[in-house]
Amino acid sequence: MAENLTSEGKCIYCNEVFSQKEITKHLTGHLKKLEKDIDRANTENFCHIEVEAGEMFLHLLVKGSAKMKDIDTFLRKIWLDCCGHMSGFSHKRAKVSMSHAVENVFAAKVKIQHDYDYGTTTTVFLKGHKKYELEGKDKIVLLSRNEPLKIMCSICNAKPAICMCTVCLWEEPSFFCESCTEKHEEVCEDFSDYANAPIVNSPRMGECGYDGGVIDKDRDGCFAN
Repeated sequence: MAENLTSEGKCIYCNEVFSQKEITKHLTGHLKKLEKDIDRANTENFCHIEVEAGEMFLHLLVKGSAKMKDIDTFLRKIWLDCCGHMSGFSHKRAKVSMSHAVENVFAAKVKIQHDYDYGTTTTVFLKGHKKYELEGKDKIVLLSRNEPLKIMCSICNAKPAICMCTVCLWEEPSFFCESCTEKHEEVCEDFSDYANAPIVNSPRMGECGYDGGVIDKDRDGCFAN
């Protein structure tokens, strides 16, 4: 991944954009207000969970009664699933069952690891924040997601990259805009054969033929000027 990338996310409640460091505090303010103003007669536990993979992040509001399997399914749909590989949660190297209720796993500052594909593994980390008494039908609400990172073409450095070379990336930055893609094809036989992978807003980018998720499609692609 390119260095010095700016990671920002939009708040679901006010549509304002905040840095990766600022968004947690901002969302907390909204959730506290929602809890304060709501009729407690029809509420249930919801957990604010942050999912982090380097510069990429998600903030989720998850029903406490939901199962860990529900989070696994969501991560697969938005970030990870390419070929139906196995996956699992762990805490301090101990396995966390998919059948556990979310509210029984996450407390403030508890950090859970999620691994997808035990061959070419993609690892993300889930961090528990506060719990809230709220109303809601959905098991999982996407509170914020990092906007597509500003990954620029490695050749011209003038246009956003739309694809990458999974072979050459091991040796040097290999991200290409549309016009520079042909230049790389001339010097890398593997690129046109199998190594051309799309730029997607996911930590699974470039792995095992992954080409994007099936939810939140508007923020799933590459950066656009």
